[in-house]
Amino acid sequence: MAAARSAAIPVVPLSASPSGVPLAGKVGFLEDPEGTLVIADIRSSAVDQRFSIPPGAVQQDGLDDHARWFKIRIRQTEPAGEWLIDSSNTALRTFDVYGPYSDNGAMLAPPSKQGFAQAAGGRWLNSDRFNFRFALAQPGDYTIYIRATSVFSEYYSFTAWEPVQFGHAEQRRSMFNGICYGLFIGMIFYNLMLLWIFDESLYFYNFLSCLFALLTLSGINGHLGHYVLHNHTALIPIVLGASPALWIAFAGMFGRGFLELQKFAPKLNVCMLALMPLASVAVALAFCGQFSASLALTQLLSVAGPLLMFAGAIIALRRGFTPAAWYITGIFTLFLAAICTTLNNNGIIQFPFHYEALQIGSLFEIIIFIIALGSRIRGIRRQNGELGKRAKQLTKTARTDPLTGLLNRAGWAHYAARTLDRGGSAALLLIDLDKFKPVNDQHGHAAGDQVLKLVAERLQAEVGAQGVVARLGGDEFVILLADAPDSKVLALQAGKLIDLISLPVPYEGHALSVSASIGIACVPQDGADLSMLMHAADRAMYDIKENGRAGHAFACTAAS
Repeated sequence: MAAARSAAIPVVPLSASPSGVPLAGKVGFLEDPEGTLVIADIRSSAVDQRFSIPPGAVQQDGLDDHARWFKIRIRQTEPAGEWLIDSSNTALRTFDVYGPYSDNGAMLAPPSKQGFAQAAGGRWLNSDRFNFRFALAQPGDYTIYIRATSVFSEYYSFTAWEPVQFGHAEQRRSMFNGICYGLFIGMIFYNLMLLWIFDESLYFYNFLSCLFALLTLSGINGHLGHYVLHNHTALIPIVLGASPALWIAFAGMFGRGFLELQKFAPKLNVCMLALMPLASVAVALAFCGQFSASLALTQLLSVAGPLLMFAGAIIALRRGFTPAAWYITGIFTLFLAAICTTLNNNGIIQFPFHYEALQIGSLFEIIIFIIALGSRIRGIRRQNGELGKRAKQLTKTARTDPLTGLLNRAGWAHYAARTLDRGGSAALLLIDLDKFKPVNDQHGHAAGDQVLKLVAERLQAEVGAQGVVARLGGDEFVILLADAPDSKVLALQAGKLIDLISLPVPYEGHALSVSASIGIACVPQDGADLSMLMHAADRAMYDIKENGRAGHAFACTAAS
């Protein structure tokens, strides 16, 4: 019976195929729940007959620590050769290989013991994954036994390789991994740059999310153990247990900020926050060595977190937050990859790959999130631009007289102060309309407003680019001339202004008439700051009013 069972396991011819020789469906499998069987037991007739041949790869959900035995029968047709059995696994606690055994039962090589439970060194010197390299000196049939244990989800699928062809295949795989790692590293620095520019916590959360995603994937691919922690193997399962939970947690915090859940979906925001303590528990369990419990909790988070964020993104999109559309695409891609990985780990569905789905999903999510962040930044810039325009409009309104369109007192003070600060000669003309009150009393305020608007237009047209005109309030105007001419030219300009103001103003068939008194103050004779100039010009203006109105006077003359 034992011989029949053993014979049922097919003998696989070895060859130097560029794609290796897949052994799925051709390997004997035996599960040892207690983990007590040793190689002598395995090779006994009583135990050998218990081997079965799974139709495909053997899956482990990571929630047990059973030992799993594999029996591989191979045939070498060449006179001699070197070969390699690749497990495709990177996170095994033990990977013990016995053999090869010849047909007569002779053991041709000492046992090979690898894995986290062993001392540092060994397997990380040759490959990112657990494999066994051996040499056969002559043609014939041989048997190899492998005992594997793990505290994580595993997908046991063995391939026989000629070492040179295995090296070529590893180069192609390394290129794909390099692209993934490069994108993650680029995203890490991208978020640091955005954090420095915008000082928003969501970019810090996305930085941490990308960092722990990189740790997770590099750990799953074996590169973390190969290049970083090869002398600290006890840390590898801790990192592999804690990093996925932290990845999910910080990705959730990034999603909360990106989608503004507190604004658009406050209830989902509370639910998302409630998942954060669960992530902390999963991390704590990993540090305590409870990897099965940590993995179970992390798998729960990997489903619940993306579902909540997907629902939040739908709500935000419906409320007009357009970058949520890109976020939905990205989170759906990663969610689908996480679901496939979880279902695959638990044997509910079977794929011809293991964690590659998660890596591919993460790759697409990174690309989509770069676009999503760009869309959000464009939206912020557009909003800031609109706010800037609105602020300028409000500032202009606050500094403009609504009746005449001239600067008001606040706008005048701002402009005049800046002009005077530049230094040089300047002249201030303070204008007060004469006979304006009778216009209001006899024809109404609408007539007075018409007079004020037409006077403003005449003053603005006359001054032009030489200076600025403002209405200080009531019937009082002021003009500031930069690079002012001498007093004779100023006197002529003041006279011309009075003539313009005195021109009739047509209103409902009436010719309304006003005149003006102008006080003139000059820099530096009458002062250097606005307050001194206004005071001097006001004194000169009232001097004119006391002497018959409709004229102009210089402050220095009025003072004397």
